[in-house]
Amino acid sequence: MGFEVLRNLRRHSDVPILMLTARGEEPDRIAGLEIGADDYLPKTLSIRELLARLRAVLRRSTLTVSVSESALEPTITIGDLTIDPEAHSACIGGTSLLLTPVEYQILLTLSRSCGRVRTREQLLDEVADRSFEVFDRSIDVHVSSLRKKLNDDPKSPRFIETVRGAGYRMRKPGAEEGV
Repeated sequence: MGFEVLRNLRRHSDVPILMLTARGEEPDRIAGLEIGADDYLPKTLSIRELLARLRAVLRRSTLTVSVSESALEPTITIGDLTIDPEAHSACIGGTSLLLTPVEYQILLTLSRSCGRVRTREQLLDEVADRSFEVFDRSIDVHVSSLRKKLNDDPKSPRFIETVRGAGYRMRKPGAEEGV
């Protein structure tokens, strides 16, 4: 029954699958892996091993998704700003920008959602590799630094607009102020 469920899941989804089963003989383990399980564990194991294997399966699936998404993502151009996700680079008017990893991720995130507001919390979730306090304003410092590197005046922005009470938005080329 488990193998049939696995076959059906694989026909319709790429969700990571770790089989935990009483069938622990080598032919069963091989069959489960060949049908499409990402890992196969016979019962009677420690919780620590189960958690470690779950983390490994999730890590592999996340890395695979990240690599395939960035490999397929085209260069983003907004006015004279060009962002190349594959090269992990950005330039303005043909001049390379020296950005910190967080600044680059903010720029990329805002550019991917050009014209749409991203809250501070959304930006922190997408670009940060540490936990933040509820009222953490570090994102504002990073945006301010990014604006300086883009020669972007916050009072009359070409690229990054502040939307009061909401967050930040990458301006669409030719968009009128206050839109």
